Amino acid sequence: MISTKRTILIVNDEPVGCELLYECLQEKGYLCDTAMNGPEALEKLAAEDFSLMLLDIRLPGISGMEVLREARLKHSKIATIVITAVSDVATAVEAMKLGALDYLVKPFKLDRVNASISAALESRQAIEESSTVVEAIARGVELTLDSLFGYSKLVTERTVEIAHGMGIAEDEIRQWVAVKEQLDSKRDRILKLAA
Repeated sequence: MISTKRTILIVNDEPVGCELLYECLQEKGYLCDTAMNGPEALEKLAAEDFSLMLLDIRLPGISGMEVLREARLKHSKIATIVITAVSDVATAVEAMKLGALDYLVKPFKLDRVNASISAALESRQAIEESSTVVEAIARGVELTLDSLFGYSKLVTERTVEIAHGMGIAEDEIRQWVAVKEQLDSKRDRILKLAA
């Protein structure tokens, strides 16, 4: 099920900037929380499923880039926007490679932040919807494979019974059973790949 909750974690070590973003975003209807350093941000990410994180790069304890790396590994569904005073192309590129959806340099306009948040949340929702569709297709394929392989198993077993009734040599029947076991093995590999 797709989350309709719009929760934002604001990670910034400047209390005034954090408070300004918090108040403006609360007024827009977002549920907000704040973290003043990297370790606190990681604790809050582990405790709650946030929709979006506004992340400063320069943080005490653990840098914003490390928080971004950790979020990508452990909280892959969170959308992240970097808001920082670091106006450096290499840093911006690295942040985007680590999954940041936008890189805003301070001082910023709140309209620009709001537009970036809206775009990031739309992107996150589209990804969640795509994942749901892919999961449904995978379940359908798995059910189809199960039914096909179940039918194949039934046909093989019935063929062995008929072969015994017709007096076909046991060596030849064992060959058919070996083919059936190979099919079962292939089925198991395919199902593992689909899972």
